[in-house]
Amino acid sequence: MKNLWKKVKNWITNPYMKKDKKKDIMISDLQYKTKKELESIGRKLGIELDRRLTKQKLINKIKFKARNKNR
Repeated sequence: MKNLWKKVKNWITNPYMKKDKKKDIMISDLQYKTKKELESIGRKLGIELDRRLTKQKLINKIKFKARNKNR
């Protein structure tokens, strides 16, 4: 039983299993995201998006912010 708990503890604390890795977002992949995913991407960029808008408008706002962030 101790081995089982040891394995579980190692699995939980294993740094390679963590999902907090930063992912780069490709502008071309935005069209395949849901509105909720687009909203969370916008928050990461520092903008608050309203999901009542159309998906294309959300994508345009993210693209605009991403372009201006690099300047």
